[in-house]
Amino acid sequence: AEATRLRDRLRGMGIGAFTDTVDTDRGRLTRVKAGPVPSRDDAERLKAQVKSKAGIDGMVRPHP
Repeated sequence: AEATRLRDRLRGMGIGAFTDTVDTDRGRLTRVKAGPVPSRDDAERLKAQVKSKAGIDGMVRPHP
């Protein structure tokens, strides 16, 4: 529920976001991801936008 709220909050700020559920050694986790964008430079800009608008620091990862 928390991941869905964060996804919706980012979308409300005009940032494309979605959730991704993964199984880990700590159990099932739901990640919130912004994007996808076409290039690493665009991803770095999006990361800065998320940090400035939402106060959330993240990491840039390739999208499969």
